[in-house]
Amino acid sequence: MAILAKIRQRTLVLILIIGLALFAFVISDVFNTNGGGEKQPTEIGSINGQDISYDGFKNQVEYAKSLYQGRQSTMQIVNSLWDQEVNNALITQELDKLGITIEKDQLWNLLITSPNITNQERFQDESGVFVEAKLKEYIDNLEATKNLSPQSMAEYNNWVETERYTIINAKRELYDNLVKAGSIVTVTEGELAYRAENDKVTFKYVNIPYSSIADSLVEVRESDVKNYISKHKSEFQVDASRNIQYVFFPEKPSKADEDTAKQALEEMKAGFAAAEDASAYANINTGTNEPEIFMYKNQLPKEHADAIMAMEEGDVYGPYKVGNRFKISRLLEKRQLPDSVKSRHILIRFAGSTGADPELKKTKTEAKKQADSLLAVIKRNKSKFPDLAKEFSDDTSAAKGGDLDWFNSISSARLTPTYKDFVYENEVGALDVVESPFGYHIIEIEDQKNMQDVVKLATINNEVEISEETFKDLFTEYSKFESDADKDKSSFLDLAEAGKYEVKQANRIKELATGIPGLAGEQREVVRWSFREDTKVGDINRLNVQGGVIVAQLTAKNPAGLSSVAEASARVLPIIRNQKKAEMIKEKYATASTLADLASASGKAEQQATSLSMQAPNVPGVGEEPKVVGTAFALNEGDTSRLLEGKSGVYMIQVVSKTKAPEKDTYLAERNELRTKRLSKALSSVPGALKSSAEIEDRRASFY
Repeated sequence: MAILAKIRQRTLVLILIIGLALFAFVISDVFNTNGGGEKQPTEIGSINGQDISYDGFKNQVEYAKSLYQGRQSTMQIVNSLWDQEVNNALITQELDKLGITIEKDQLWNLLITSPNITNQERFQDESGVFVEAKLKEYIDNLEATKNLSPQSMAEYNNWVETERYTIINAKRELYDNLVKAGSIVTVTEGELAYRAENDKVTFKYVNIPYSSIADSLVEVRESDVKNYISKHKSEFQVDASRNIQYVFFPEKPSKADEDTAKQALEEMKAGFAAAEDASAYANINTGTNEPEIFMYKNQLPKEHADAIMAMEEGDVYGPYKVGNRFKISRLLEKRQLPDSVKSRHILIRFAGSTGADPELKKTKTEAKKQADSLLAVIKRNKSKFPDLAKEFSDDTSAAKGGDLDWFNSISSARLTPTYKDFVYENEVGALDVVESPFGYHIIEIEDQKNMQDVVKLATINNEVEISEETFKDLFTEYSKFESDADKDKSSFLDLAEAGKYEVKQANRIKELATGIPGLAGEQREVVRWSFREDTKVGDINRLNVQGGVIVAQLTAKNPAGLSSVAEASARVLPIIRNQKKAEMIKEKYATASTLADLASASGKAEQQATSLSMQAPNVPGVGEEPKVVGTAFALNEGDTSRLLEGKSGVYMIQVVSKTKAPEKDTYLAERNELRTKRLSKALSSVPGALKSSAEIEDRRASFY
């Protein structure tokens, strides 16, 4: 009985232990799956059997994200780092095959000659000379203290990354040097390049364009397209992709939500109109403060500009809608200001002012004193303004005597507020010192024109927000559509038509795509759902997207391989059609042996192309025809060609003259230029060449 009593007392504890054990079992499985029941790999990929750890790759991604601070999307960073990782691994593997490695002493030599390190003050003596011992002491200290704090470990890891990147860059340079060593160009090749550019040929020709035969007269069979694709497989390789169709349900305020926001402002109008301090009243009651500045008519909302310009001081206008906000505005002041202003200035910067040289020591007080002194001189004699600007101004306009030329109501947006207020709100000839974030300006208003009515407004705005009721209605709407479509997967289009919803198609979505046509922002969740193994053609899913919700249906899984006939037809049909037209033209005019014969039979005029080169094979009025021009160089003067199949039509040519460029003593310049081009092409081709012969497993889509 005592034992049973103890068991009863500890029942709750036992239940908790068992529950936690079950939870740990379940959660461990969750963390090892991707949410679809599939095991999540621990490597993001492999290159020729060399695994790339996801954890290490993830750390690189997070570090890059902290550097870019939103200027690049996650997938842009992921794709860039993946390409780097693949290239680095392939180059390292190639060097390993050759027995080339970067040893510790070589790494040290690279570090102590790197400007990124030698230029750091911490590794220099008092005279600014790099001291190798200081670098060694720094590294030893990092190693010894790395476990003392998270910051110490972070500093140590940063240094390890520095060493890693130094090795990577060294390996790249080594491999590039090997490629460069293999890029040989002979002097003879230099001469051939010279000839291709400078030897000239002139020929007469008759051109029968492909457009002279109607497309409807040429039959292109499906088998023709298949044969073409089969002969050009490398040009028609496609990655696996998915097709989806979807209905977008935007999360936007309802008419009732708009009415609520509008009514709130209606109730404020009387108080706003009666307020002694309209600006303070607006600041207290508005959703977003708006600057109280003079505005021209063209700066006001177009549909409300006339009504606002017609107000009297103290009048309140609105509510009126601009974007997703309702507004009411009270007229504070109306006056006339110029549309355009011409001015000149002298800018005196001080330490810490925007754009100031970091070495500038002049204090704000000293800058103000200098500006006041210059102002006094100019007031006594304005003709000195240009010379003083050239001597003392810290602005690029100094070279022009401080002249900033004309600014209008639109371009003046580039001016600082204090500068703009001075030149627009004072009269021609006004001269004074004005402070801005850039320093102190001695400004003179030289001219003004086109006086316009302007208004200064105090504005209260109220953003239209989506109410809880609207969210509920939207949820009911898309949930019903999803449920009905899921019950009968073939009814998606019919249900959308019945509900007057627009169905959008997104075809050929790649596994690493970041966006979906018709939707804003990144849509990786949509893409990942469409590529999940357990997602079948016809499946329906509801997904949150930027600005709302979509109900999507997977309509096709397109495997990797060759393009289908339907997909390739748009590209292939014109090529095959022209090939068939060429045969038809050749057959029709097979008996023509001279230009005169062909011109007479076809009704096409005989023409002449003068001084063409192999480097620039452009037939006047037709376009680039390298095969035709190449044939002309292969013929002797006076010879007539057979019928030639060109890019734009069928030709017959007769060589009039061939002019050989003068011999040169040396073709070293041409050889060097050709070598530079060949090197550039070879180096840029390395990544693609290495990838084409490598076995690469890419699992980015499983993680991002």
